[in-house]
Amino acid sequence: MKEVDLKKFLEKYRNAEVDFYRFPGNYGDSLIWHGTKTLLTELNISENYIEIDSPESNEILFIDGGGNFVDYYSDVKDFLAKKSDLYREIVILPHTIFGDKQIDVLNNLSSDTTVFCREKVSFNFVKQNFLKGNVYLWHDCAFYNNFQKSSDGKGVLNAFRNDKESILDRIPNTNDDLSYNGYATKPLDELINSLKQYKEVNTDRLHIAICATLLGKKVNLFSNSYYKNEAVFDYSLRNFPNVSFKRSADK
Repeated sequence: MKEVDLKKFLEKYRNAEVDFYRFPGNYGDSLIWHGTKTLLTELNISENYIEIDSPESNEILFIDGGGNFVDYYSDVKDFLAKKSDLYREIVILPHTIFGDKQIDVLNNLSSDTTVFCREKVSFNFVKQNFLKGNVYLWHDCAFYNNFQKSSDGKGVLNAFRNDKESILDRIPNTNDDLSYNGYATKPLDELINSLKQYKEVNTDRLHIAICATLLGKKVNLFSNSYYKNEAVFDYSLRNFPNVSFKRSADK
């Protein structure tokens, strides 16, 4: 299991400009983007944001981290398939990855490719099947955010998803899925202020759990439809005393 500090790895790109792909996402994904921005700013790495039809502007491509490179979604897969021979170097920031289609895309890249996985399940899968590049383990970039702890707040927030990643039989009557209230690069003030109102948070949204954990709330993270939530909890969130993992049957 090769754990590599992402900041130390990216040091070789200090003061460089890179092409940067940020796929569509929800408000929770904005936590990743803001954490990534914090990291890149510290290294003075400039991002040139591109879309699938954008021309290459730099020899180096960064793919923002998250959970898009799986069978549920196609943005990263389609993007890399179209850009397979354009870049000298590609760095995929900490991601959850599974599925044969994703591996096929990786193995067809002509670039010098480095993949960071944000938990051990994805790392083992990519390490066993990606034949041409480097695979490392490191934490989700959301953890590069630094929030002031907020011990105030009252009551319990239920913030459960109601989409293909949900495995709940019934969504609580009082439910506010905060991730629906924004987009992947939205400022975090509204999200933080919403979470600050509560003492405890129940959610199957990974980044709502991460944000609430960093704010010092009591957090119960529940399973989603595949291993993502539990795997990130086991690798990263387990280190925080204020968060616990619950399979949905435990609710």
